[in-house]
Amino acid sequence: MKYPFIVIDDSPIDCLIVKKVIGFSGKSSDVKVFNDATLALRYIESNEESLSASISFITLDIMMPIMNGFEFLDKFIDLPKSIQERYKIIILSLSNNEHTIKRLQKYKVIEAIVEKPITMDKFAAVIGKFQE
Repeated sequence: MKYPFIVIDDSPIDCLIVKKVIGFSGKSSDVKVFNDATLALRYIESNEESLSASISFITLDIMMPIMNGFEFLDKFIDLPKSIQERYKIIILSLSNNEHTIKRLQKYKVIEAIVEKPITMDKFAAVIGKFQE
């Protein structure tokens, strides 16, 4: 099964790496990249009706300017449940700080936390849980 992906990261290099890993996996039907989480959130809100896939994946960086990953998550959980249910959020973070991890674990919308850099093995382990 192929899924739509939304990559949210302020680093163009990290976005390129994530996009390449997703592409090489053969699991993507479409990959949208956002360097600004506010733009990604607007995209998600405005495309509620057009989603044909049962689920889409969001890879989300935590440390970003403008709107960081925690702020994105706070806004995301305020969206209607009909939108939230269509997305699986994967956190990609350089931080393996215990405080950060505990804070992230409070968000029930997060499916996985993966330490950067993303690799094919790490990606396959997460996406493998959603095979239909």
